[in-house]
Formats: sequence, C-alpha cells, structure tokens
Amino acid sequence: MWIIFALLNPLSEAIRSLISKKTSERVDPLIIAWFNYFLPFFLFVPGLFFIELKFSYTFWQAVIISGLINLTATVFYNKALAFGNISSVMPMLSFTPLFMLVTSPILIGEFPNIYGLLGIILIVSGSYLLNFKSIKNGIFTPFKSLIKNKGTRYMLFVAFIWSISANFDKISIKSSSVYQHLIFINVVVFSLMSLLLYAKSRFNIKIILENKKNLLLISGLAVSSFIFHMVALSLTLVAYVIALKRLSGLLSVFFGYYFLKEEGIKERLLGATCMFFGVALIVLS
Repeated sequence: MWIIFALLNPLSEAIRSLISKKTSERVDPLIIAWFNYFLPFFLFVPGLFFIELKFSYTFWQAVIISGLINLTATVFYNKALAFGNISSVMPMLSFTPLFMLVTSPILIGEFPNIYGLLGIILIVSGSYLLNFKSIKNGIFTPFKSLIKNKGTRYMLFVAFIWSISANFDKISIKSSSVYQHLIFINVVVFSLMSLLLYAKSRFNIKIILENKKNLLLISGLAVSSFIFHMVALSLTLVAYVIALKRLSGLLSVFFGYYFLKEEGIKERLLGATCMFFGVALIVLS
C-alpha cells in the first residue's frame, strides 16, 4: 500500500500548485500561503490529545527554526507560482536534495556517496534541459534563464532554504516524534503567517470570500498531502517516499501544458524527468 500513498502525495501537491497558480491571478500570494496552513492547523492541533508529548530545548530550537524557514519558503513558493509557469518553477524543487549534499554534512554530519554525486550531475543536466531552446543565445544561456526568470529564481531560493529546514525537521523528529513535529510545525507557521498578514494589512475578507472555494480546496489539498506523506512514511523507508514526492515536478509539467497551455513541453518534460532520477539517486544513496 505504501506506493499508493507515496504517489498520492505528489499528485496532491501538483494539483494544489495548479490551483494556486490559477488563484494567484486574483488573490495575493500571501493569502494563498496562509491558507496552506489554515485547515491543517485546525485539524491537526486536536491530535495533541492523542499522542505522547516529549519536550526539550533541542525540540523547541529545531521546530522554531524550521518554522521560520518554512514561513519564508511558503511565501516565496506562492510568489514563484504567481510569477512563473508551473512547468518551469516546480521542477526547481528537485534542487533541494542537491543542496542538502552541502547543508547536511555541515548541520548533521551526513555525507553523500557516489550515487549522490551522480544524482547531482543528473539534476544539473535536467535544469539545463528545462531551457534548452535558449542555447542558441549561448551555451550558458539555459542556466542564466533560471536566474533571470523571477519565478524559477524564487523557487530555487525555496529549494535552498528547504534543504536547511529539512535538517532541523530531522532533529525535531528525533527529539520528539513524527506526529508531534507535524502538529507543532503547522502551529508555528500558521501563527507566524497570521501575524505577517496582520502586520502587512493583507487580510482582505472580500477577496477571500470571492475565492473561498479555491482557497479552501488549496487548504484541503495541503491536509491530504500531509496525511498521504505521513501514512507512506509509516509503511516504508523514508528514502522511497521522498524520491517519489519529487514526482510533483513531472506532474506539474503535464498540468501546465494541458490546463494552462504553457509551451516548451518537450524540453521541460525531459529536463524534469532527468532531475527526478537525479533526486532518486541522491535520496536512495
């Protein structure tokens, strides 16, 4: 059963990204980011009464640092979707495990092997193929396109800071449990996001009510993503689940082409596929 839940997670993520992209045409990305944690907050917090709680300085330090990073990541994630095509921005998340080859040795002392190094080559090659058409303007132009485009630049930043938060997530889970970490990370991010919305005066009730169906659907898909991810983790090895999670980049290429009429499907599909196999090598290493 694990493979079903592990596949439902990236499907849910890809659909959520598609709806977020369409909704960003009418709604502030900050409000969309807030709704990603709206239903998870109210549905997961009651779980505190049904699990064994373990508190320590290490747990609080890790979960707060991860929460602050995820707050930033969620904001820029939705900005990336608003400014770029999902078929080009979503594959950028494949860089997270690549960046972790740098951050993990520094933060938790984990080092890659030869498969991890091969994975790096595949991810870099895949990112090059995403903008292969622009090679006519110079051999390094496909790489430059990743930086010049605001959407892919934002998502690359998200991939990088997630590579840092993933290490603190691991520390938090080791100090408590998967379920305690899941609940508290939602509490921290939702609370901080609410304060940010209030401080910036972005909480527009009229806009929210006009787009409540899409916003609640985004929030519901966030809940399903968390649940599918946790169930899959409970049934098999973490590495398998994380590898399949990055299929969301591939699915987003298809969704961008069929639902949003985005162009460049061939090179983006080839690039995203190459990046996925690179992620699989890194994670399984």
